[in-house]
Amino acid sequence: MKIINKMIKNIVVWLMLSIVVFFATSCSEKLSDLNISPNELSDKEVDIKFVLTGIITKSSKISVGLVYNGGDIPAATQYLQRDMTSYEENNYVWGTEGFGRYYEPIKDSEYIFGRAETEKLEAEKDYYQAVSLIMKSYWYGFMTSAFGDIPYSKAMQAEEGGDEFFKPVYDAQEDVFTGVLEDLKTANELLKTVTVCESAVDADVMFHGEGLKWRKFANSLRLRFYMRLSDGAGISTIVGNVTENPIMEDNTDNAVVDFVGTDEYNSWPGGPLNFSFRSEFYRRKPSATIIDKLISLNDPRLTTWIKPVDVQVLQGATNEYVMEDGAVKRYTDIDIDAINSDGNEENNISTALYVGLAVALTSPDDYNLGGTVDKNAIAALDDGIYLEEAANPHLSYLADIYAEDSNPLAQTIFMNCAEVDFILSEASHRGWIGGNAYDYYTSGIEKSFAQYAIADGVALVYDAANQTHVVFDQTAYITNTQAIYNSASDKLVPIINQKWIALWMTAESWFDWRRTGIPNLTDNIISGTNGQNIPLRFAYDDTYNETNMLNAIDKLVPAENDQWSRMWLLQ
Repeated sequence: MKIINKMIKNIVVWLMLSIVVFFATSCSEKLSDLNISPNELSDKEVDIKFVLTGIITKSSKISVGLVYNGGDIPAATQYLQRDMTSYEENNYVWGTEGFGRYYEPIKDSEYIFGRAETEKLEAEKDYYQAVSLIMKSYWYGFMTSAFGDIPYSKAMQAEEGGDEFFKPVYDAQEDVFTGVLEDLKTANELLKTVTVCESAVDADVMFHGEGLKWRKFANSLRLRFYMRLSDGAGISTIVGNVTENPIMEDNTDNAVVDFVGTDEYNSWPGGPLNFSFRSEFYRRKPSATIIDKLISLNDPRLTTWIKPVDVQVLQGATNEYVMEDGAVKRYTDIDIDAINSDGNEENNISTALYVGLAVALTSPDDYNLGGTVDKNAIAALDDGIYLEEAANPHLSYLADIYAEDSNPLAQTIFMNCAEVDFILSEASHRGWIGGNAYDYYTSGIEKSFAQYAIADGVALVYDAANQTHVVFDQTAYITNTQAIYNSASDKLVPIINQKWIALWMTAESWFDWRRTGIPNLTDNIISGTNGQNIPLRFAYDDTYNETNMLNAIDKLVPAENDQWSRMWLLQ
């Protein structure tokens, strides 16, 4: 019944609220069948296409929870920082993490695979089994990357009974990757027979039953994991025969999920349906790391993702708030140049229009004069400025696209084509494949612009020197990034730096940073709990299966269950 209840919930909130009319699909259904109460159905009477909807939407919620709701990964990637309360994640004080939420879509994927074996035929069977393998592989690949050794070969088989399955062994990380890559290869083969699975067009809220797009996702994931393993031969095999191994080519291939925005479950988490207390939205602030990088590049993604400060701080002879050029500004008589040179980065003051929250502060609420804001003076000049809990009008907030229940630019991103181009750029740079590393690098940048609807001559760029906005000139941007690339002694640095930007609001940059040390995120840490170190893994929380967990911990270096120990992948 747990499976049935979950399926019904997913169907109602994601399909019905999207106004999907199931009997209008190409697979005809009797009206009498539709009128049967789903609460009276056995699991065998519920079509597995509805389970598929649940797998994708549940995976979407988990993913966005990791990169937006949660504090750990955004702090590790230095995309976001938190203030007001519970900002210890900024300083890399991380707790333990259980497996439960990740195994839920994995279990349902295995359920689909088994049902398809006996209930579906030919291409339809291949489609459901391939998709189940892909989603299962996505989560196992994430889990082993985040934790290290995990239950894999004996997991999800509790119905077999006995401790062998109730308390499954933790498989070696190397073996988990081997299994994941083999399943993705199998999925690619199965989907060769599939054009469009008509019965899944509406239920598949990511690719609408298109077999080729799922194949591209599977093979692109193989590229991701081969790169994580530094397996150039694996990458070369795929790229050397893209007819047999198609990969993502443009943004229509992106593995993303849009939010419907009609209730709490199917809405972007930063919108009012999830964050009725708006302080939850405002406490998740862009970090100084991402803002400063985008400013330095005159990058239009800055104005797409991030808002200018509500109240700019400026050097003055007196302390006062004024309305100037249609905006509230704060003048301070503090010697800004002197205080920014005193060696204490905690008290730095920025006069820019875009200001990020510095990384790992002891008191993030106070940063950039946030602790001395005169809210009454600001409200008297502009009562539309947010001044409630978690407000700091001298820091930038996320753009409005992230404050809405639904926006086409605020999606769950499992993988995008820009990441594929940067993988190919790195692989070319390392000599694993042919092609031109710079061309792949440029293509990745341009595809990232396109993903966020950033148009040449239309989008705005922040001109820091003149404290204004100018129209985006893509030719000038590419010319500048070409100069950065050409002058780099190590070409991997500009490649991964741009990849880090393009992977905004995903977890992949954490794994790339662990592998390459790029970008140089550690230098930005001000008051981290472990010096200039960023966590390397999630710590286990599996006391029910303690013996096997302890065996896995023994293989870490050092053999301690914390965020600093190195798994096999990093040893």
